[in-house]
Amino acid sequence: MMGAIYTAAIAARARASEPAESSGGDTTDVMVHDVDQPVEDRFSTAFLCGGYLKEEVGKLRHFAIPSHREGMPFCP
Repeated sequence: MMGAIYTAAIAARARASEPAESSGGDTTDVMVHDVDQPVEDRFSTAFLCGGYLKEEVGKLRHFAIPSHREGMPFCP
């Protein structure tokens, strides 16, 4: 699971920005399940960034990761 969370974080940031009127905007939605487990909890918070957390319901977290722009920090 650690590799999947890291890959999702990097892929979401590497995605090219799209115009706001397109279907995706400039964020990628990433869902992580079993966040009650220590590895999923720590890695999702570290690599997907707590600042991008939109919602947590039970064992599921929803992150909205923006496309990376020059000079933008990895985490807010």
